[in-house]
Amino acid sequence: MRWTDLLATSFASLRQRLFRTSLTVLGVLIGTTAVIVMVSLGVGLSSGFTAQFENINLRQVSVSGPPPQEQAAPGTPTKMNDAMRAHLATVPGATAVWPVYLADLEISAGSAKQFFQVQGLPAEAFQEMDLPLEWGELPQEGSFGLLLGDMLDQQFWDPVSGMPLELDFQTQTLFGTLTQWGDYGPVPIDGAPPAGEDPTAPQAPPKRHILPVVGELRNDRGEGQWGPYSGMVWADLDAMITWLQKALPGKALPNQPATSDGKPLGKEFIYTEFRVLTDSPEQAEEVLNALRDMGYQAYAEVEWIRQAQQQALMIQAVFGGIGFISLLVAAIGIANTMMMSVYERTKEIGIMKVMGAALGDIRRMFLIEASTIGFFGGLMGLLLSLVASGVLNATLGAQFSAEGGPGSLSVIPAWLMVGAVGFATLIGTVAGVLPAQRAMKLSPLAAIRAE
Repeated sequence: MRWTDLLATSFASLRQRLFRTSLTVLGVLIGTTAVIVMVSLGVGLSSGFTAQFENINLRQVSVSGPPPQEQAAPGTPTKMNDAMRAHLATVPGATAVWPVYLADLEISAGSAKQFFQVQGLPAEAFQEMDLPLEWGELPQEGSFGLLLGDMLDQQFWDPVSGMPLELDFQTQTLFGTLTQWGDYGPVPIDGAPPAGEDPTAPQAPPKRHILPVVGELRNDRGEGQWGPYSGMVWADLDAMITWLQKALPGKALPNQPATSDGKPLGKEFIYTEFRVLTDSPEQAEEVLNALRDMGYQAYAEVEWIRQAQQQALMIQAVFGGIGFISLLVAAIGIANTMMMSVYERTKEIGIMKVMGAALGDIRRMFLIEASTIGFFGGLMGLLLSLVASGVLNATLGAQFSAEGGPGSLSVIPAWLMVGAVGFATLIGTVAGVLPAQRAMKLSPLAAIRAE
């Protein structure tokens, strides 16, 4: 038989049993919808996980501590100094090493005050980070000025009303007081009595320094949505150290070795951490493992995103498995429908065999019918899933969206659309194999005599 004859015969048989065919298609529709919606929820969660890291450099490894002296290999520096920076640069896969220095500041904006950590980085690091600017410029080498995160203004509140202040950092003058972390939180460095003097003596008020602002980041995520750099305060490293030395003449800088009377202890500068830059996230993982094997305290953002991706895959597998159960039930319905069709068309099958129809043609006819049920059920299930996904995003998704609009709670990518329809068609075809084999094995004479 020609393929056109097979298709015409198969479709005619499905139309003759339209009610039963519609119920079977409905079962596939429900199963396909369950699979797509469940997997789309997993994809939405995965997208939410990875969106948290989209603005983070996944090619860098942060080193926060040296290896213990008893574990350090001979010649390995055990202090966070320039010698360690040079040593880290020799690690295979490292293309650059950025020193990082943190200093605590109490920043005043009008009547509001807030504590921040200013992060000093080399000027070339800001070019590599590809930071979007709302206004201003990136910190320049040798020039002290603060680069502010895109939502720093939302961290200042009116001390009277408790409401957030509307600040324009282009015109607002910021003042800073140097602090250090004590037993009960940050305390000012300037104004405290020198060691050995009466601690009950009146303290001089802490000095306030004007803080120049060179730029502010742009928020590309949407109003109210925080990112990894939203609350950051940056400055050029060398310029920041020079500014601190002028602000604290004759005193040790914050987080630096000091004598009992607060004087600098030695000329060696101790950094807070180092960031080792690589060419790819895969190399960052290799460098991370190598540094940990050497005893360094190191971590990398790529490690967290790998864990988030694994969790998302597990969620997708669980949700997909729940939906697959519904599709499996629909496959049983297809097999039952096709088996009933074989029994009802026994005489027709016998006549076809007597007239010379090949066994392969009879098998293909039933497989075409089964796959057609699976295809149309999958296609209609896809359309219903798109509607359900839109409803979920417009209702429940809006509760997770900071803007109040539709959120991405359910995401149906193209591969899921094609895969779901293809899988439903495959399920239908597989479910029709046993009935097709049954039809092939019918005896022509017995089939013709059947009522």
